[in-house]
Amino acid sequence: MVVGEFTQDTDVLVIGGGPGGYAAAFRAAELGRSVLLIDPREDLGGVCLHEGCIPSKTRLHRSAWTLDAGDRGQRAVGTLAKGLAAKAKTLGIERVQGTAHFEDGRTVQVTGEHVSRVRFKRAIIASGSRSTPCDGAISPEATATLTELPESCLVIGDNYLAYEAATMMAGEGVSTTLATDTAGALADLPDALIKPMLRGLKTAGVTVLHGAPDGLDANLTIDGRTRAARTDELRLNKTKVETDADGWIRVDEQQRTTEPRIFAVGDVTGRALCAGVALTQGRIAAEAICDMPSAFEPAAIPNLIYTNPNLAWCGSLDCDAESGLTSIPWGYSGRAVGMDAHQGVTMLHWDRTTGQVLGVGLCGLDACELIETAVLAIEMGATIEDLAAIVPAHPTRSELLGEAARAALHEMNTA
Repeated sequence: MVVGEFTQDTDVLVIGGGPGGYAAAFRAAELGRSVLLIDPREDLGGVCLHEGCIPSKTRLHRSAWTLDAGDRGQRAVGTLAKGLAAKAKTLGIERVQGTAHFEDGRTVQVTGEHVSRVRFKRAIIASGSRSTPCDGAISPEATATLTELPESCLVIGDNYLAYEAATMMAGEGVSTTLATDTAGALADLPDALIKPMLRGLKTAGVTVLHGAPDGLDANLTIDGRTRAARTDELRLNKTKVETDADGWIRVDEQQRTTEPRIFAVGDVTGRALCAGVALTQGRIAAEAICDMPSAFEPAAIPNLIYTNPNLAWCGSLDCDAESGLTSIPWGYSGRAVGMDAHQGVTMLHWDRTTGQVLGVGLCGLDACELIETAVLAIEMGATIEDLAAIVPAHPTRSELLGEAARAALHEMNTA
């Protein structure tokens, strides 16, 4: 590639190399389109791979934030980054390290590497989001760069970032206080589902406060309450792309923005800020560009919190007179008891008329690994009768979903 003023044409331009961006790039290339991907990082993966999901879960898995755990986390990051790079190369995706700025609805200017300008037929914005901590605080992602642990820590927020940060810090012996917002992410969940997680936090030494931490002093504050779309440098005002009042890019069910040639996926759209959603939306945008009938219309999105024990749920758990909510303690599972993981619960929300599965909640060891079956059940429109009829994998904790379904079916048939 020639250094200097240079305009390059591509079928699909992808802005951002995180889960939404690389998923979109891979799918578009698989479908025969030429793809150019722009990202400020040298490696693909975005915040999720390099600062968020993978490093944090590696440390949480080992229950202690040690140098060894950090090293293993970085090895995992390196291995996955190499895998993404290899796949991009195999698919013929051109990668440019730099920052993209729209000139209009068909062209971007690139700063930071050789390409000066890219002219595209379609573009996919996957620039992600960023934490917006209060003054004097750091974001949950920034804990990855701490070289020394504080004596005390205040974590503010009521989402997975805050709960996981508190778990991580307390696991290393830091005196940790978690201040939650009672109107946050867990507000609509049944108390019985959350109770094992809160008990686990208390056992780990986390002090949980409900409400503002007024007057509370700590050596370090981690603020995980709010995030903002990472669109500052895109110059969207040069296009017809519209954002909502909070700055998230507006899209339709095919991830198309109000500028017909431009799509947006992942966190930058403001919907369910998690990598799983970004991956799915990226594939959908690429397929829509290729005139395939794809749409983002999930019946259930998994919500995961990697505390000890895990908390995971999907669908609705807001029970009313028209629905039932069945709970099965993990003490019913020989596998859970044998693993000393009996302090957990499986909850099943179902429609009293049709028996349709409306939602599932799990709290216990590796609950985040077990929720996928429930997501599939809701997506496929399964009923409690369907779940009750499954031959269980025994002995496992996953078979408790079938136990809950059989209990719910008995309740429905005897009502």
